Amino acid sequence: MIPTLRLPRGAALAAERVEGARSFAVGFWFPIGSRHEAPHERGFVHFVEHMTFKGTGRRSPAQISREIDRVGGYLNAFTDRDSICIHCQVPATRWKLALDVLADMAFGSVFRQADFEKEREVIVSEILSSRDDPEERSNDEFLASIWPSDPLARKIAGEPEDLRRASRDSLYRFYLEEFAPSRLLVTASGPLSPEELAQELSGLLESGSAPGRPAPLEAGSAPGFLSHRGESTPAFSRSRTYSRADMEQVHYYEALQLDPPFSERDYYALAALNGALGEASSSRLFLSLREDRGLCYSVFSSFAMSRTECLWMAAANVSDLQLPALAGEMDRLLDEAALGGLEPTECEDAVARLVGSFDLALEDTDFRMRRIARQVLFSGAAQSAEEARESMSSLGLQEINAACARLLRGRERASFAYGGLSKRSARALGLAVAKAGGRLGDRLSEAKGAARRG
Repeated sequence: MIPTLRLPRGAALAAERVEGARSFAVGFWFPIGSRHEAPHERGFVHFVEHMTFKGTGRRSPAQISREIDRVGGYLNAFTDRDSICIHCQVPATRWKLALDVLADMAFGSVFRQADFEKEREVIVSEILSSRDDPEERSNDEFLASIWPSDPLARKIAGEPEDLRRASRDSLYRFYLEEFAPSRLLVTASGPLSPEELAQELSGLLESGSAPGRPAPLEAGSAPGFLSHRGESTPAFSRSRTYSRADMEQVHYYEALQLDPPFSERDYYALAALNGALGEASSSRLFLSLREDRGLCYSVFSSFAMSRTECLWMAAANVSDLQLPALAGEMDRLLDEAALGGLEPTECEDAVARLVGSFDLALEDTDFRMRRIARQVLFSGAAQSAEEARESMSSLGLQEINAACARLLRGRERASFAYGGLSKRSARALGLAVAKAGGRLGDRLSEAKGAARRG
């Protein structure tokens, strides 16, 4: 396992040493996302993300960008439903610069009034631009159809009216309360020891006081990065609905939700299964719907697992004429998998693909840093890369087919269509008009789980 080290002021570090790496990647993670915002705070986490780039007590916005750009590094941030991350990747020799810049942004941002006003307009433009993207809007309405009125269906950036109501002081107060060092998880990957990183971070967090020796978190302790505002498993609606839009194609979704408990083994088994069902170009959905029958250009499946739910979906972009045939064939393929599971060769291929793609991704320290964060934020601990690879390699037919049965067998799927859908196709598929709840069609989508800066 990768040790989680205690840092001053309640922060924590989970890092791995990668011998010979030429790059260093680090992320500052806080366990608050759009699902945790109160009604009067909607869009606040994403707004804070933007404001961390607008200057600190030590650096102007231009200096923040220039210091990383001049060494060839990459600096960005993202907000999703469960967390926010400010992250950086630099040449390994400049690792101290990366830590200093991120710590300054995370805890030293000043939220000048003029910058607040300008950035509010930038975010409004971001929201309005997203309304013009059919893929994002379809994803938006799809989430609203399966999680009606649940915080998970909220838009990460909020609505223009949410931003108009916000004040600089209310946003800054939110930042000071929610982005405290006691809630910080730092994850990192590169050719440095975790102890060396912890010493440098300790100095930054203590503002120059003697850092002392880092220590592991005590067993049974509850670090701040695992404390979350009232999360609960969302009620999943197995609705069959559609929403019309003036466009040529139809975005079609079928989805299922698994409820906890989940283990890391569950994640790996579902990852292998998802590759065989629809993620890979050799998957059942892709080979049948696109290659064999030519019903669409784009078809895929995906899943996202958190502590409170696991959402699996299959999606395709298809013409109205071909939609009934595509939906029928998709249902047949998924029902067939529910009853029969994967064949032994499919299982072997799925595991080999999962392990091989993992090996390739390990070349990237940014991937490694994010992998550590996903596991620590999920369960409080992270496997080493070798342990994770061994877990994937040991997956067998029985375990993957058990995951297949748990996901698909005897469970009604939600269906949603968005776009140039005729009433004839809607009737053929038994889809009812979506109850959009006011201005849903004008709202910003989650952009597949992350609203990015800029």
